[in-house]
Amino acid sequence: MNTKGTHGAISKDIKSFYDYVNNHIVTTDFTKQIDDEISYLKLDTKVRREFMLMEARLLDERREGEAVGIAKGKEIGLAEGEAKEKLATAKRLFSMGLSVQDIAKATSLPIEQVEALQAEQS
Repeated sequence: MNTKGTHGAISKDIKSFYDYVNNHIVTTDFTKQIDDEISYLKLDTKVRREFMLMEARLLDERREGEAVGIAKGKEIGLAEGEAKEKLATAKRLFSMGLSVQDIAKATSLPIEQVEALQAEQS
C-alpha cells in the first residue's frame, strides 16, 4: 500500500489508517487500538528485545542470502565462460585442421557437440 497516494477514492477507515501511519494521528477507535498496542509494546522490554533480535536475525539471513546468491552467480558465470571458451577453442582447432575426435579430446566437449559445431562451421 502507498499510504501517501492520492489516486482514487478511499474509505474513511482507510484514510484514518493512512493518517495514523503517516502522522500518528488517532481519529478512530481502530487507530486508537493500534496506538494503544504500539505504546504497550514499546514499554515492554522483553518484546523490544525480541523485536531487536528478530531484526538482527533477518539482517543476518539477508546477508547470508546475498552471499549465497553472489557465490551461485559466480559459479554460473564461470561455467558459462568456460563453456564459451571451449567452443571458441574448438572453432580455432577446426581452423587448424584437427579431427573431431582430437578436438573433443582437447576441449573435453562431447563428440556430438563437436560434430554439431563442425556442421555449423561448414
